[in-house]
Amino acid sequence: MSPLKTPQFLRKKRSQPVPNPGNEKLFNFNSMFIFIGLSIFALGIVLQMTRWQIIKKDYFTALAHSQYTDSQRQTSGRGIILASDSTILATDQPAWNVFANLSSIESERDDFFAEKEKYVAAVAGTLGMKKNDLDSRLFDEFRYVPIMYNISTQEKKALEEMRIFENQRPGFGFYFEKSEKRVYPNGQLGSHILGFMGKNDNGEDKGVYGIEGYYFGDISGTEGFTYEEKDAYGNVILTAEYEPILPRRGKDIKLTIVPAIQSKVEEVLKKGVEQHQAKSGSVIIMDPKSGAIIAMANYPTYNPNEYWLTQEPWIFKNKAVADVYEPGSIFKPITVSIGLETDTITPETICNDETGYFKMYEGTPDEATIYTWDGSPDGKITPEEYLQYSNNPCIAQTALAVGFEKYYPIMKKFGIGDFIGIGLEDEANHYLKPEADWIKLDLAVTAFGQSIAATPLQMTSALSVFANHGKRMKPHIVSEVSDENEVIKFEPYVVSEPISAKTANTVAAMLRSVVTKGEAKWIFDRYLKDYDLAGKTGTSQIPKEDSVGYYDDRTNATFVGFGPVEDPKFIMLIRLEEPSISEYAAETAVPVWVETFLKVVDDLEIPKKSGT
Repeated sequence: MSPLKTPQFLRKKRSQPVPNPGNEKLFNFNSMFIFIGLSIFALGIVLQMTRWQIIKKDYFTALAHSQYTDSQRQTSGRGIILASDSTILATDQPAWNVFANLSSIESERDDFFAEKEKYVAAVAGTLGMKKNDLDSRLFDEFRYVPIMYNISTQEKKALEEMRIFENQRPGFGFYFEKSEKRVYPNGQLGSHILGFMGKNDNGEDKGVYGIEGYYFGDISGTEGFTYEEKDAYGNVILTAEYEPILPRRGKDIKLTIVPAIQSKVEEVLKKGVEQHQAKSGSVIIMDPKSGAIIAMANYPTYNPNEYWLTQEPWIFKNKAVADVYEPGSIFKPITVSIGLETDTITPETICNDETGYFKMYEGTPDEATIYTWDGSPDGKITPEEYLQYSNNPCIAQTALAVGFEKYYPIMKKFGIGDFIGIGLEDEANHYLKPEADWIKLDLAVTAFGQSIAATPLQMTSALSVFANHGKRMKPHIVSEVSDENEVIKFEPYVVSEPISAKTANTVAAMLRSVVTKGEAKWIFDRYLKDYDLAGKTGTSQIPKEDSVGYYDDRTNATFVGFGPVEDPKFIMLIRLEEPSISEYAAETAVPVWVETFLKVVDDLEIPKKSGT
């Protein structure tokens, strides 16, 4: 019998869920939170993709390239500097940078520090270092410390073969990095011409002074660069595009300097500066027909291989091209030639020096007096005797008679106030006051080389006009620049012709009489009577640095000479700065000039007078 069923009408009606407003709000909040989170996440992805694909595109492109490409920089060899006979004056040789190097392995570090003192002593002794300096770098936690840069291959080999530590191999504690070292095989020879390879603020090589400084970009060459693709295992893909940029070696610089003459000049100059107790000395020997510099020297000097041992920075300066000074009486031939060229005077003109002085602006507050060098009158003299006696009053009156309008432009053609540009980094020039600003006193004192300034090179160039029949050649010290592709040669050329050949030859003959009849006649008669020479002394006061006027106890002494007079093969200037033994060039610069000439006369192939 089936169980009884509850009648329909007696069954309870199932209850229906009652709506809850609170649950609906919770559902809506959760949905919105998820939506906002997803939106922020999606926005983040978009921003990151924008950053990767647009903002950081170059970075990730380079990163991708680095995974399948390989690149290397290749250093270029520097050019060499050669003398006229191809003697090497500056070149590179292999060198090594040495570092103290330790791994993190405890046993190795223990071995090293247990015998650190032996390591320091061995390295310091081999490389000539101070023990304390090296010891201070090897602190307890060091891994990689530079010891010394540019050591020789022999020094590297000595360090590699050292067995300092009992439990370690020879050469333990060292790491070597290959480098190049600039060397100057002839030591001090031509140091002021060459300059040296120093360092910039970042520790990189940099040419300083001279040829090294001026031609540094050409000498250094161009760095090379290789680029090649590789597969996932690092193997080069030979079929991929391969475009290396090969390194280009630096250019070679060939000079006009003759080493045999240069070395003798330096030897005599050193002796002369020391003997006359001068602050410094400079010598220039030039071929007046081509402008080629045969020798150029200064003393004190230095060794460019060890330039850091030079204590006084001014010693690095090539004073022959970097120092401007008032040249004094060596300027007088220029004034005489301008007087002759403008027909203001003739060789027979008489100047009557009755008093030994010449007054300007007499009777006014600006009155100035120009004296002879010894204060004594020279009487009635010709232009040739102006130069023989080095007479200031007559020279001044000659310039005043010529006048500004004619004197100034011809003087400029002699190169006064013009930068020569010989190719040495430290070459200087001096400001020349514009003609419109000159007064009569400027003209009068310029006539005998005061209140105007020039470098020894500028004065050598100016006075070479008398040794080359009125033509001034461009002075140059580089004969050619070459690399594997081309050779650039420097050809002689005429810069200016300030005076005629007739005037130049006339003044040259006058300068011959200065040698045979002037104040230094005695030394030329004694040592050089067999040679046909011309020249002029110059003793100039030195302007005070911090006030108006000149020092009473300081002078510059200069002598310029050339020969043979009819067909000059050389012109030589010697300048002594502040000689103490005597203030006069005839007693200081002239003896050094004579001794230098006697040393190099055969090298210069200067013939003697006919019949001697």
